[in-house]
Amino acid sequence: MRRAPAIPRLPEDAIPDSYRRRRIQAFTAVYLGYAFYYLIRKNIAPALPLLMEDLEVSKAQMGIVLSLFSATYAIAKLFNGPLCDRSNPRLFMAVGLGGAALANLFFGLSHSLLFFGLFWILNGFFQSMGSPVGPKTMANWFSAKERGRYYGVWNTCHNMGAFCILLVGGFLVERLGWQVGFLMPGLFCLLGALFIARKMLDRPESVGLPPIQEYHGDLPKNTIQDTDETAWEIFRNYVLTNPRIWVLSFVCMLVYMVRYGLGDWGVTYLNEMKGSTVGWASFKSSFLELMGIPGTILAGIIADRYFPKRNLAVAAIYLIGVCGSLLMVFYIPKGYGAWDAVAFGFSGFFIYGAQMVTTGLGPLALVPRRAVASAVGLTGAMSYFGAVLTSALSGWITDRWGWHSTFIFWTSCSVGAILILIPLLTGGQKSSPKKVIL
Repeated sequence: MRRAPAIPRLPEDAIPDSYRRRRIQAFTAVYLGYAFYYLIRKNIAPALPLLMEDLEVSKAQMGIVLSLFSATYAIAKLFNGPLCDRSNPRLFMAVGLGGAALANLFFGLSHSLLFFGLFWILNGFFQSMGSPVGPKTMANWFSAKERGRYYGVWNTCHNMGAFCILLVGGFLVERLGWQVGFLMPGLFCLLGALFIARKMLDRPESVGLPPIQEYHGDLPKNTIQDTDETAWEIFRNYVLTNPRIWVLSFVCMLVYMVRYGLGDWGVTYLNEMKGSTVGWASFKSSFLELMGIPGTILAGIIADRYFPKRNLAVAAIYLIGVCGSLLMVFYIPKGYGAWDAVAFGFSGFFIYGAQMVTTGLGPLALVPRRAVASAVGLTGAMSYFGAVLTSALSGWITDRWGWHSTFIFWTSCSVGAILILIPLLTGGQKSSPKKVIL
């Protein structure tokens, strides 16, 4: 899966039209590809209430299964991020999607916690191959001055995938059984892997085009077009020794504790505390994903227009909104179903806007193009370490002290993320290296 080699450059008069078509192709493929990943990741949320009832397992036990996914995902991203930097994104993403689809099929055919854990671990490993491809593609095909808005639009792909599965998944499992919630998306995503293998693109140089920075005239002085650094050297030189990336990683961890806490347990909360059926609870919680789309796009636009050099300020603003929306979700009385959907919508708007800036635009601003996937590997690993904690802790806290304590826990994570962001906001995001490496 080594990255595609550079080929002779196209004639100058052919470059503009080719660049336009290839950018559309690359964006469409990576958007749909990662949306497919979420069909077979978030499908567990609507299946949880019926799965736990059918097999007579507790929230704490299923929280452990969810944590196994997140732990595997976090560890695997540390390896798959740098590996993606040296691989062909087309094959890398297709193999990951196909493997995750197979893991879902076997999960749907299982009937014990042991096999649930095993196949959800495998799903976590293959899922980790998809996430670094998006930022890598954005860095390859879109320049810094336009990256906020394009990345913001791309980042809605997982909202779209999660929204689709939540929208129909609850009604699907309610009528046909929880197993169908894994078997049908798994089969669909096997076909999606074939689509990615045909349509995904590597860097512009692999199709006879100049680097996007050269094409848009963004090359600073002392730019090095390429180096022979290994994946480990890239990770060590530009990520592991970068203190700003480490600070940002802890912010990402706390953001994901809120995102996965409410995302994984939202259907169960509405089912138990608000009296919603599984189908309607899943429908209401789908607004978390749906409203994440405009929230993410707007965050990218605001970052480009008003905070081009300090885009993490946008994340701080959005995190304040997260705190307010969590309180709204909890304090809406039982019987106000439409307002439950509105509250989940506000939560998604702010959570996903903050997530896009911290895990996407943040790393892009702190490392050169060739190290983007490596940086996302570290921030992603820390993000999913947070998901590990919240999956297990949220179930355990709810079993022991009730849902009110769980919401206090999630709100505290949001406040903590704001406080940790302060050093990056006051100290600046960008470093000023003597040489810029693409």
